[in-house]
Amino acid sequence: MAKIQVDQEKCIACGDCATACPAIFVLEGGKVRTVDEEHCTLCGHCLAFCPAEAISIRELDPGEFPDIPKDLKISAETLGTFLRSRRSCRVFADKEVPRQALEKLIDMARYAPSGHNSQNFEFVVINNRQMVRALAQRTAVFYGNLYKMLSAPGVNIPPWLQTHMRGFRLNWDYYQAGKDRIFRDAPALIVIHALAENNSSAQNCHLAMAHIMLQAHAMGLGTCINGYFTSAAERDPSIVKELEIPKENKIFTCCTVGYPVLKFRKLVQRKPPSVRWL
Repeated sequence: MAKIQVDQEKCIACGDCATACPAIFVLEGGKVRTVDEEHCTLCGHCLAFCPAEAISIRELDPGEFPDIPKDLKISAETLGTFLRSRRSCRVFADKEVPRQALEKLIDMARYAPSGHNSQNFEFVVINNRQMVRALAQRTAVFYGNLYKMLSAPGVNIPPWLQTHMRGFRLNWDYYQAGKDRIFRDAPALIVIHALAENNSSAQNCHLAMAHIMLQAHAMGLGTCINGYFTSAAERDPSIVKELEIPKENKIFTCCTVGYPVLKFRKLVQRKPPSVRWL
């Protein structure tokens, strides 16, 4: 049985499928045929384009292709303001995030673009304050030890690393004072990992995280990317032992999730972009 079926009785030979995917669909003599089906990435473009619903793919469920609302429209100004209004959250309310809300974030993340439509990102959701605190404490201890090692007499630190020393020290100081500077007492974390050797894994994971953060913003949730945690976990796997990340995978990104205490009232300034027009 062919992987891709074209119902010739429904097909109107508009050629949209061949235009969108000429490597798979060919329009000849008023009929559409397929070639090299084994190379189909299952992106679903052909099903989404076809006005006659004449295409079916064995691995794809047509029920997962609902119609796009005809009145769907977001102005460029509205979208721009929404994107600018998303801010990192570092003060979270003492309120749990419902599992249903976290599931919604993960559901939206799977629609992020990925290299060759690999969709190779995997998620770990920590919705357990005790585990969040344990991960924060181990991460803080890691940076405390790192700071002590780099501060030892005779150790020469390159300029790029010197700029991080204050942060390393503060992570340790906060931990000693019983405070959490890593996750800021967030109620939940989302970790995204993927195959380390895949060249597109990093981009895939970060794009998925961007979807999560924007969806969270739309739902009234606050998020913050945490580079301290991902860097520490990469260098000391014992920090994330409970997460059971496969040995062949790497954690590429992590964010906190919770309800923000503070509400931003203004958009903020950013430095002008560095651009070369060619």
